[in-house]
Amino acid sequence: EVMINAKDQETSPQIKRFFKSNKPKEIIDTYEKSSNLLTLETYIPVESSDQNRKIDDDQMDPNVMSQDIFESEFHCSENMMSICQYHNDIYSNDSLIDLRPNSNFTKQLPSNILVPYLEELDDRIESLIPSNIHNFLTKFFGQNLADGDWNDKIDDLQCSDKTDHLMVSTIRILRRTLPIFIMAFSLGPNNPLLNLTTLKRTHLNEFVHPCLQVSLWYISSISYEFGEITTNNDLRKYADGLGYLDKYRLVYMEGLRPNNKDEKAIADASKISKNLQNIFLSVVNDNVKYRRRLPKSLAVFGGQSFLNQIHLQFMDYCGGGKFRLNEVDNAKLPRDFTEMGDFVFFYECIIKWALLAREVKEAFEE
Repeated sequence: EVMINAKDQETSPQIKRFFKSNKPKEIIDTYEKSSNLLTLETYIPVESSDQNRKIDDDQMDPNVMSQDIFESEFHCSENMMSICQYHNDIYSNDSLIDLRPNSNFTKQLPSNILVPYLEELDDRIESLIPSNIHNFLTKFFGQNLADGDWNDKIDDLQCSDKTDHLMVSTIRILRRTLPIFIMAFSLGPNNPLLNLTTLKRTHLNEFVHPCLQVSLWYISSISYEFGEITTNNDLRKYADGLGYLDKYRLVYMEGLRPNNKDEKAIADASKISKNLQNIFLSVVNDNVKYRRRLPKSLAVFGGQSFLNQIHLQFMDYCGGGKFRLNEVDNAKLPRDFTEMGDFVFFYECIIKWALLAREVKEAFEE
């Protein structure tokens, strides 16, 4: 059982999120029960032997090449090495290390292993939001305005420093997405966000997906599409949202109707994790096939919307045939004018996610 002292709780947002998880059973972690998760060894096809072709000096078995190249590019921190060893001791046959705050594995980690890792993760994620962005969002959403004045304030938004790409993008995101919330809030008792039986399509397509789409595009140049999207290589063949960088798929999103039960959340979470592995390995395989160098920092990005909460994640490779799944952040969807302050956390959550995706984009361009 994890024991973390009060000082650690105060200093780490990741640890705070760990303690905010109050469900008796983690609704997302079902990976320990799965015996068929994909690995580098099982996913990447071996060169066909039908034609009995010899491998020239400049050719390698794609299976071996993919693993050798990728392992050579991978570097693991000491904290992560300790976690990998602990995971191998308990779940040696599982390819996924689930390090989200609410996972069963995270709850089993000793505090002397968990706390340093969460602090390491904080150093990476929490520093993504510059102080000027945080201060701007806090000041803007802290205004005491009459309901009808918010649209005017949104219209007046502009960035004086056009060289500040992130501030320009943040203002664009607010101008594109905030009006639909203000419109819903203005409906009073007919506000669809107040009714947890709102249909999935309305809940996701009107509020959640547009925020993800605009943020990914303005910050990381990832093209995000949403709806009931048919896919060819994924579990259950459908996705609620997919994001592409050129021809590479890097983002996979699933949502639930607000009145769905935990069992559906578990199923969707398992679907997301497996499909993220498929997406990751597709990128690796494609780069090896066409003899392109893998980016130094490769990750893929997932998300899940359940009730009025969004959970945004990233998955990368941590060596030895194992993948690491982390939560970037989670946030509640504000539902009326009394919750305007929650937009600070909501937009920062999405912006962090998009900024991590931008790091991958930039790694491809190097």
